[in-house]
Amino acid sequence: MKFTFVLPDMSWLWDYKNQFSLGILYLSTQIKGVGGKVDLYDTNCKSIDSIPPANVFAFSVVHATYYSAIELAKKIKSKYPGSQVIIGGVHPTTSPDIDPVFDSVFIGQSELTILEYINDLKVGQPKKRYIQSEPFKTLDDFVPDRSLLPDDYLRTASIFTGGKTYSEGGSTGIMFSRGCPYKCHFCSSPVSYGGRVLLKGIPAIKKEVESIINDYGIRQFRVQDDTFTFNKKWLGELHDALKPLDIYYRCSTRANTVDYKTIETLYDFGCREIGMGIEVADNDALKTLDKRVTVEQIEKAIAIIRQFPIVLRGFFMIGMPIDTMKTVNANIDFIERNKLDNVVVGRFYPFPGCEMAINKERYGIKEIKPTSCLSIAQHLPLIPNIIRTDMTEGKHIEIMRVFFDYLVKKGFL
Repeated sequence: MKFTFVLPDMSWLWDYKNQFSLGILYLSTQIKGVGGKVDLYDTNCKSIDSIPPANVFAFSVVHATYYSAIELAKKIKSKYPGSQVIIGGVHPTTSPDIDPVFDSVFIGQSELTILEYINDLKVGQPKKRYIQSEPFKTLDDFVPDRSLLPDDYLRTASIFTGGKTYSEGGSTGIMFSRGCPYKCHFCSSPVSYGGRVLLKGIPAIKKEVESIINDYGIRQFRVQDDTFTFNKKWLGELHDALKPLDIYYRCSTRANTVDYKTIETLYDFGCREIGMGIEVADNDALKTLDKRVTVEQIEKAIAIIRQFPIVLRGFFMIGMPIDTMKTVNANIDFIERNKLDNVVVGRFYPFPGCEMAINKERYGIKEIKPTSCLSIAQHLPLIPNIIRTDMTEGKHIEIMRVFFDYLVKKGFL
């Protein structure tokens, strides 16, 4: 049985290979484990008209890639009407309505339900919906199949700001935990993971890191965990296991999980860059987002990180219903005051299932556009993903433009 994972349009990302999702790789390991064959077909560089035959064509999508996946699925159905086309990922998990072009929909984490699907397919009775019935108890048995990837997808020159490198061999993505304990009103994680964090066991992590070093010669990692610094005891154990392996990595954190001991631990076993979700440097706006941090907490965390030679990357959002000239100017003042090394800005989108999508009118959202772009870049039009109740789109763009022009001037975009 042959599965082909199809990559939809990702032109909205600056470098989608640098941010390759590990989800497909976990599923590939599961499929190969029961004797299946797996291919990867990238429609960003190859025409869908030339896609080879397969028993199953699979899509793993977020909201921004969902509509591209629909169009590709229709073409595949026309070319190979006897094949199955399936879909999973964040968007199907959070959105109840999926286009009928897809024969089966996977809701939740799919490492176990994909095996159920294969068994059903073998007897000619695949179900329309496969739902993760209960939370995973462990991640230790799930290992991404990096052999599926061409080298330029697996390995990037660097994942650090300015293209800096600390070790030869390039960089790659890795994940040590899934989920986030926080429930920010704009985020899909509470829907996808139920507010839980599942940590991979230390021996399993060490084994995976060692295999990457031995098989690919890679010692630099982009740790894709949502909140890497959440569990301090586990982090200390991870330090003891990975420090002898001489690795370097970048990770993400929240201000309220930062203290001196934690950052000291991170640096000591290879952390050289930290990304912090700031979103907006205004306390009233942070409260509306239910971020559960304050500007003062964020600045205190930054001061702690600054005591170590660690590059600090700040994550912000614009295009929100709470954007004002006050908030965007507060962002600019914050960046200047704290001298952030790098700034990454996302375009706000209230994902299906999140609080700001369910109760959009409460947050001043008149309309959520069905198609969206999550990135902000000079090659993309500056348009919000929502229509506000309190102002025209043109006025909203004027507010966004103030922050955008500053980011361009400073070289962040």
